[in-house]
Amino acid sequence: MASSLRPPLTRRSPEEVGIPSAALVALAERLHDEGLDPHALLVARGGEVVFETAWAPYALDRPALVYSASKTFTSLAIGFLADEGRLSLDASVASLLDVTPPPGAPIITVRHLLTMNTGHDAAQIAAIGEDPRDLVRVLPAHEPGTFFAYNSPATHALSAIVTAVTGEPLTSYLRPRLLDPLGIGDRWMSSVGGIEHGASGYHLTVDDLARTATMLGAGGVWQGRQVAPAWYVDELSRPWSVTADFDGPPAGDGEVNDWALGYGYQVWRGRHGFRLDGAAGQFGLVLPEHDLVIAYQGATLDTQATLRAFWAFVDAVEIAAAAGAADGGAAGAGAGEGADAGALGAAVVAARDTWDARDLLPIMPEAPFDTTGLSLVDAPEIGAAGGWILTLPGVGELPVGTEWRESVLTTSENQTPEGSEDPETAPGAGVSEVVNSPPADRLALATRGEARDDGSVLVHVVDTTSPHRAIVVRELDGALRAGWHIPPLWRGWAGLHVPASVIAPADTAPAGETNPAPITTHAAALLLDMDGTLVDSHAVVERLWTEWSLAHGVDPAQTLAIIHGRQGQDSMALLLPDRPHDENLAENRVLLAAETAQTDGVVAIAGAAQLLDDLTDLPHALVTSASRDLAQARMDAAGLRMPAAAVTAEDVARSKPDPEGFVAAARALGVDPAACIVVEDSANGIAAGLAAGMRVIGVGPHAAEGGPTWLVVDATGIRVTPDADGGIAVTIG
Repeated sequence: MASSLRPPLTRRSPEEVGIPSAALVALAERLHDEGLDPHALLVARGGEVVFETAWAPYALDRPALVYSASKTFTSLAIGFLADEGRLSLDASVASLLDVTPPPGAPIITVRHLLTMNTGHDAAQIAAIGEDPRDLVRVLPAHEPGTFFAYNSPATHALSAIVTAVTGEPLTSYLRPRLLDPLGIGDRWMSSVGGIEHGASGYHLTVDDLARTATMLGAGGVWQGRQVAPAWYVDELSRPWSVTADFDGPPAGDGEVNDWALGYGYQVWRGRHGFRLDGAAGQFGLVLPEHDLVIAYQGATLDTQATLRAFWAFVDAVEIAAAAGAADGGAAGAGAGEGADAGALGAAVVAARDTWDARDLLPIMPEAPFDTTGLSLVDAPEIGAAGGWILTLPGVGELPVGTEWRESVLTTSENQTPEGSEDPETAPGAGVSEVVNSPPADRLALATRGEARDDGSVLVHVVDTTSPHRAIVVRELDGALRAGWHIPPLWRGWAGLHVPASVIAPADTAPAGETNPAPITTHAAALLLDMDGTLVDSHAVVERLWTEWSLAHGVDPAQTLAIIHGRQGQDSMALLLPDRPHDENLAENRVLLAAETAQTDGVVAIAGAAQLLDDLTDLPHALVTSASRDLAQARMDAAGLRMPAAAVTAEDVARSKPDPEGFVAAARALGVDPAACIVVEDSANGIAAGLAAGMRVIGVGPHAAEGGPTWLVVDATGIRVTPDADGGIAVTIG
């Protein structure tokens, strides 16, 4: 079975990278004990995960709404467009969106949108509806570039610009440029007026946030490859807008307010570094000066307290480093001297549960429910300890037990969730509607309850794809009260509906397991390796190279470990470094002749023939370290069609892992190398594809070692069809 599972991030023990485990445990406990309602937390250093945890009923692999952390992805799309020369940051928004501004209106630029310096005041921004062009139609109260006001319509306009310039939804444009290279799966962003929201609506995991933050902290580099433009990442992180007067979350007396330190291109500056920042505490903290990333999801209005806990953790790490005490001890971590190592290790990996903090999670006084139609009745048949049936108006009936239980409710066909407009057909969109997303018709709700000592019953209803929970209390006399702990920003329950893919994402099976759920991406061309990818010549190659090794006094195991994906003379140079290059060339010609003549046992890899047939009229090329004659002989022996475009050993000066061959193939096809997808089996070939700036599908049992973008067992896991732009729609899995 094929697998579209993304390669997992590397895991390290905290102490290996200079972080005391006690500091991590103290951070998790503080977030919980202060009633900040933590849901998921991941800490990474140097791109390696040292700590991750989730508080039930939330799960690390369930994407959840990150609100305005979505904005940073919109900003990065603008950065890619600017780097590709398709727009200028100083271009007129009115021109890009084909809007006529009011007479005498100043020019609002893309940069003004990025920095939230359009000149509109808060009242004007609040009055702007679903049409992103309305931002330009409203005469700003201040000169653009002189007045900061938090402005989600500005980000929606940025998303509309991406669509206007590319003809694609925001996340589709980002897929080959950012999301695939980072290994971020098929994530859903809600749309408004037929345009992906851009300002909110993205559903991500903390792993997704950590990958993005790590890339930003490395200047746009991810796992050795420049993914985002370095110049744009540098500009993005600068404090372009002064936010000292911003009415954000309150800070304590004498405390630095982390919303008063400046705003960049859709990121906030902070006491340390900068951050992706979404309502109620959805964070991706980029802390380059500490080589740290903190990805977090939670639910509190006191988000300054959440950041305060993070800064205390950073301080603890630095104190431990300065004291040379990053050994799991308690320096700066609040754990006390001589903490038992076993107990500390258990605390790091302990199961955590939001229910344990239920007494710290009240109904928000400003967010009660109308109890009309609300009921909570005893249901002894639910679970060993009994339970209840909760009827929530606008939601339906939910079983409630004394442990967490999840119900997935589906909106009936053709029924728009109560209290909402269909965002795909909402009036006044004014921009070409390009979003064709699956219906957002599901709610994933986890319930849990308890009978309390005072005779009351407490029930929590948690939406596990967002930060939100509702609380219901039935008093001893039967009276009901209910409300949100933290209410959604808009539309109540209706605004929390998601497609089925959010509840069961396609890329989140445990490491090492296959995942049959496919993902689809796009490529300008497919560049195919031969040996191990299309044909199995393993027996012939290893027999001849073993004979060569024994003849030259070289350990065959050493030889077989390096030859795959390399030209023969380059392998010889590594194994016999003192031998003249001309001698290697001559001997490689002899070896190639032997390989060409010996094709017995050469067979097609499963799915290769079908893949080549499907590619017949699509842009593709063979890129192999074999000579042209050898490639033809092996393809013929396997019964496979030889692609018309082929880059072989004669066409390049440097073999894999050098990217020359893949770059040459893209140029021969007349396509952008960055828009190509490589299909490879060997670590050398995968490294070459990544070095060429391409995405890579790794094939076979050893491909994971090279860190490809995706993994499949064989070519049956790759399916291709034409796309609307003359390229290829590639389905993996």
